[in-house]
Amino acid sequence: MRAYRCLVALKGGHHNVNGTPVDFKNFSHQLRIFIGERDTQVFLERLRERFDNLPNFYFDYTVSNGKLSSVFWADEISKLNYKAFGDVLTFDATYSTNRYKMVFVPFTGVDHHFQCVTFGAGLISTESIKSNVWLLKAFLKAHSTQPTLVLSDQDPSMLQAVPMVFTESRHRLCMWHIMKKLPSKISAELFDNTDVWACIHRLVWNVYIKPETFESCWHDLLETFGLQDHTWLNDMYNIKHLWVPAYFRELPMCCLMKTISRCESSNAAFNVNSTSANTLVQFMMCFENRVDSQRYRQRVSEYKTSSTVFKGNTDLAIEQHAFAIYTNAVFMQVQKEIIKGKFLCYITNQTESSNTTLLLDVTHLDKRNNITNVYQVTYNTVDHSASCSCKNFTRIGYLCRHVFCVYRLKNVAKIPPQYINDRWRRDALPKEVFSLSSRYGVNAHAPSVMRNEIPDLVTECVDVARTDEDSLSKLVAQLRDFKINVLSKQPLGTTQNETNECEMEEIVGQPINIPVEVANPDVVRNKGCGTHTCISGPGEKAKTKPPKRPKQLRLRKRCGLYVDDHDSRNCVKVAAMKAAKAAAEQLRQTATGASPSDSNLSFCLLVLCNGRLSSFWPSYTHVIVF
Repeated sequence: MRAYRCLVALKGGHHNVNGTPVDFKNFSHQLRIFIGERDTQVFLERLRERFDNLPNFYFDYTVSNGKLSSVFWADEISKLNYKAFGDVLTFDATYSTNRYKMVFVPFTGVDHHFQCVTFGAGLISTESIKSNVWLLKAFLKAHSTQPTLVLSDQDPSMLQAVPMVFTESRHRLCMWHIMKKLPSKISAELFDNTDVWACIHRLVWNVYIKPETFESCWHDLLETFGLQDHTWLNDMYNIKHLWVPAYFRELPMCCLMKTISRCESSNAAFNVNSTSANTLVQFMMCFENRVDSQRYRQRVSEYKTSSTVFKGNTDLAIEQHAFAIYTNAVFMQVQKEIIKGKFLCYITNQTESSNTTLLLDVTHLDKRNNITNVYQVTYNTVDHSASCSCKNFTRIGYLCRHVFCVYRLKNVAKIPPQYINDRWRRDALPKEVFSLSSRYGVNAHAPSVMRNEIPDLVTECVDVARTDEDSLSKLVAQLRDFKINVLSKQPLGTTQNETNECEMEEIVGQPINIPVEVANPDVVRNKGCGTHTCISGPGEKAKTKPPKRPKQLRLRKRCGLYVDDHDSRNCVKVAAMKAAKAAAEQLRQTATGASPSDSNLSFCLLVLCNGRLSSFWPSYTHVIVF
């Protein structure tokens, strides 16, 4: 349906589209039938074709009992991205992307525009330790180097597989997945009537404290709320080195990602065009389109960085130097640090530890000029090197406002080279990465290249001659002559089925008579298949739903009462009043020779018969004459 709507918009109406929505749905169904049992084989042949035609393309797969078990692939652009931005890696399994229920695992990082970038992807049949170990080894074989930090969720198999493969990396668990379980683990009474939630959050998300400070504050917090014997909190404390930021403060780029939210964002993007009914071939097409879109955004950001003119907010030379070094996204963050270092920071104490080293206490203010904290900066007067106790450069890769405050007072005009992280530079990636020839999944065959070029040429000609009637008529005449010449040499004599088969072969990229060497995988059942309900914890069972907010009493104009259980549409008194009026009108019309006074008396009699209505006309309740 999306393809049909696009063609309707492009061709100017439904009447210009060759086919109905049902035809488009049938073609999609026929495409799945055409792929059929050749699905896995065609999928692998497409990967082999890229391996033969694209430089440095890597893929690997395993077969179990003649059926596909797992597969991994990564192209040259993914490798270049990993080489530049592979210091922090995150991955998370996603489901319902193909008809075989194979688990899709994309490997995601952050580039120098703070955008998600894909380093590779894999499909595995089961989420066992063996499958995850094979997938991680295939990733390591493709990229050759290990990341500094690896993020994942609390999947038990990943907890064992990551240390087995990435022996030189630190494994970190997603903080969000852990903290979202807190309400279901703590009793509802304690959670609702205390500030335990806020206290735990302020403690575990603090990136400035040291491990010993965290441990003492943790024990004090448990003692304050009487949670010393809480099983889940003690279990999380035992693995604190896997998720609490205080234990990663010495690790470079440790605050680039503390959760796997970016990976889940990428997974959601991959799932936009892919459904659980797709074959592996269709899934691969959706994956290629999504990666191509991701790289297009990267090219757009690169162009904006190269074409943006510097607009400084301070008179400091170091700000212009930062603009020349960093991309736009990174410069905006560094610029904030420079501005706050000038207007919200000042030096309160300065001492000399040696002839070339100074120790400076920098006080940090908030927007209301209230002191928030004091940090110590060590400054070298020779090479202008500086280190701050907040460790911002270690955590995120660029200098903090406290160091920029010192540089402003010491008249340092440029950022020292040792504090320029290569991953944030404008030239972090080679220029060939952004060329159109590096698009993901481009068909390098000559007929395909020419077919893609023809619409561009026609569109350019139409745009140039849009208002020139003579030029448009010449273009139309030439195209008609060319059409007549082509049809005279090769008339359209094929049947509809043959035409569909040729089109499907072109879409799939493989002939119909391809021999099948690897069979389709069996449909598997994983934890993400959606057939099981989540097990409720003790906190969830004990937690009662909050009571509904009481409705406010409002004056109903029709009945004149302050109520909250009805309005004029369902008011009983209003309905009875309407019925009484209708009955009185009917009596007045049917009575022969009845005067208005007689009809009024009849209406008053109805009022007396209905006791609930007597309150509306208290002056009529004494009438007893018919």
